[in-house]
Amino acid sequence: MRFMLASGNRHKLQEYRSILAPHQAVAMPAGIPLPPEGEASFTENALGKARALAQAVTAGAAGTESVSAASGLPDYFIGDDSGLEVEALGWRPGVLSSRYAGEDATDADNNAKLLSQLEGDGSSRRARFVCVLAAVAPDMTETVARGEWWGAIAGSPSGDGGFGYDPVFVPNGDSQTVAELAQEQKDRASHRALAGRALLDALEE
Repeated sequence: MRFMLASGNRHKLQEYRSILAPHQAVAMPAGIPLPPEGEASFTENALGKARALAQAVTAGAAGTESVSAASGLPDYFIGDDSGLEVEALGWRPGVLSSRYAGEDATDADNNAKLLSQLEGDGSSRRARFVCVLAAVAPDMTETVARGEWWGAIAGSPSGDGGFGYDPVFVPNGDSQTVAELAQEQKDRASHRALAGRALLDALEE
């Protein structure tokens, strides 16, 4: 199968190429606007991106004709949304993960806010990364899958790999943060990997 990812994030594209292998994942054409992420749910955000890309490409939006003519439409347009949920914070930040400390917040800003809210808190630091992956076919048929990666929030950031909350998230069964794990380990165990495998299983059925 051939998937077109509704994202301009090259790091994310490389990750999905590994997760979805041996199937093919390709970049979306430049210039297609995707809807902003809302606050309703991961599912609505993922579907919104996939639907927008599917509608633009299948309708022959400006700049996409060469994609269709050269290699045909992909089997599926895929969009994702993911974030961190912390039990002691009422499962926040959730869909607000990327902008938890403000619209222009950096990863370091978001991590600092998260850790400050857990300082001195005697409750559980149990947390999970969540990813929802939505696939929309050219006929607009929709399939949705979800992956959850459980772990706990570390006392302080550690590691320089990955992005987002990776430096403060320690997966169950590990002593290192995600930012300290090899990319191969992350591609096997992550919330995106789990969602990707679940999506492939659903589509292959």
